[in-house]
Amino acid sequence: MNILRKIFLLPPLVNCILGIGLVVGAYIFEVFGYYDPCPLCILQRWSFGLIALCGVLLMIPGLYLLFRKALLLIAVLFSFTGGVIAGRQIYLQNLPSDQVPTCAPPMDFLMDTLPIFEVIQTILLGDGNCAEYEWRFIFNFAEWALIFFVFLFLYNLFFFLKKSSKV
Repeated sequence: MNILRKIFLLPPLVNCILGIGLVVGAYIFEVFGYYDPCPLCILQRWSFGLIALCGVLLMIPGLYLLFRKALLLIAVLFSFTGGVIAGRQIYLQNLPSDQVPTCAPPMDFLMDTLPIFEVIQTILLGDGNCAEYEWRFIFNFAEWALIFFVFLFLYNLFFFLKKSSKV
């Protein structure tokens, strides 16, 4: 039990393990479970990956406290952004069927034909693909992602605000 407490108090390790673990888990579901990710799912994966990157950078020995705090703040921002994206997907999933937006063209087509800001806007508005969910274990993918984003947000915010000289 003591070793779990020590691991839990290491933000670099928690961010890295959770971020990489969730991205790998989503990839396993995609490859072996044949669950195709919607654009909002892909953005959530990027958020988890960037949180993991913050964890890896926090592992650099001899990093100044200011850089550690900046990396924790960046992890907080990625957690918040990912949570907003997951919340948007949950909202779309809970819309009545007559209010669900129509399906957008594939991501490759959007990237080839639209400017980048319009692509981002189209993705964030969501489409019919984002309103579907096929897998559920108590919660669906987006709801689980939101739970992890809220946890990582509060966890990183705690260590960001902590007055200790060592993070």
